[in-house]
Amino acid sequence: MTPARPRRPAVAEHVGHVIEPMLSIDDLASVLSVSRRMIERERAAGRLPRPDLLIGRCPRWLPESVRGWIAKGGRS
Repeated sequence: MTPARPRRPAVAEHVGHVIEPMLSIDDLASVLSVSRRMIERERAAGRLPRPDLLIGRCPRWLPESVRGWIAKGGRS
């Protein structure tokens, strides 16, 4: 019988840093308490930060990019 390996935490941590998942349109709408359609309209009008990653046509934002955008008063 082999000894059991210690379980890793569900969220990876490295030297005090936590890896956060990127935000989808639905995640961003939830964080900002608005509808998905509102996010799509604001993005089309250029009033949201540019996505940090595009997977096909699916934009993704890093949480720190969204936090920085909010800290600047919602201006890109």
